[in-house]
Amino acid sequence: MRSITLEKTNRTPMMQALVLDDSIRLGQLPRPEPGSTEALVRVHSCAISRADLDMIAGRVAVQVRPVVLGHQFVGTVESVVDPALERWVGRRVVARTRSGCGRCLACRNRQTWLCEAGRTHGVGMGLVDGAFAEYVTLPAAALVEVPDLIDDDEATFVHPLAVALQAVSQVEGPTPQRVLVVGDGNMGLLVTMLLHAAGHAVTVFGRHPSRRDLLWHSGIGFTGINESEDGRIEVESFDRQSYGNVLECSGRDSGFKLAASAVRPRGQLLLLSHQPNAHAGVDLSFLVEHEAMLVGVSAGPMEAAIEYLQRKTLDVLPLIASRHPLSEGVGATQTALRRGTLKVILENDSPMPPRSR
Repeated sequence: MRSITLEKTNRTPMMQALVLDDSIRLGQLPRPEPGSTEALVRVHSCAISRADLDMIAGRVAVQVRPVVLGHQFVGTVESVVDPALERWVGRRVVARTRSGCGRCLACRNRQTWLCEAGRTHGVGMGLVDGAFAEYVTLPAAALVEVPDLIDDDEATFVHPLAVALQAVSQVEGPTPQRVLVVGDGNMGLLVTMLLHAAGHAVTVFGRHPSRRDLLWHSGIGFTGINESEDGRIEVESFDRQSYGNVLECSGRDSGFKLAASAVRPRGQLLLLSHQPNAHAGVDLSFLVEHEAMLVGVSAGPMEAAIEYLQRKTLDVLPLIASRHPLSEGVGATQTALRRGTLKVILENDSPMPPRSR
């Protein structure tokens, strides 16, 4: 990883970035320079993800400080070093957080998001600088082109949509299935919308009553959850062990326990959310007692998400809560941390530089 220097020099062009150190702050950093296999990308927009918020709030450890977070971004390739990569210059792109080693079994199966080697250089995930900045450098192998039919706001959904599509593809049984989604945040709502569009009968267990009208308007059932200070949960109405497919999107141990109690014998529980507490004390005996399956979903092919967005089957824009210029990024992260807030997007508000000839 390139070190972050906060002192401006006469030789190095500078850029604006959100820096996570002891806290999140706005800083002036040297503009990164691409290596031989990399591309320099001018960021247009970058969404603040749940993973970003977990690191900012200290719920998930960050390997290196100071560091720039942000991986759900869209931008334009400004420059490359290798002439063989010139075709990327001027193209609008998103990027995989893991470009893959190209050698392991996951990469050979075109599942680069599962590449173990990629864990050491996941862009914007707390080790390698990400896109809460005017510019970011990335391996060219990680780039995915964004078609003109997809605008910048929609492109910030490519990452989470890839996860959601991967999860929906693993719902077992012929359509329609009776499916439960636990969690009504960004991922929970996105998965719910996809399941509903695919023809499944979906119910959502959520903590935000304001979601009720939004979902009921689309014919999706909503059941409210109340959680006490000691972590116990109360559900308005609930038939235990009644769902063959349950998707856990809350990111909370209480949500996991609720999801586990909803899985019927020989059903499956799909876990989409990272759990900061690592499920401390969670009883997994239900997997044996009910011969149930526990399936993790971490990501999916970004090309599938781009193809889905191009078809305009699903309108993701209502999930955007607010947009903020990068220069107001500290306040934007505070907005995103508020309970019940949907997607918050940072926009690069610096002037577009003139293109060299």
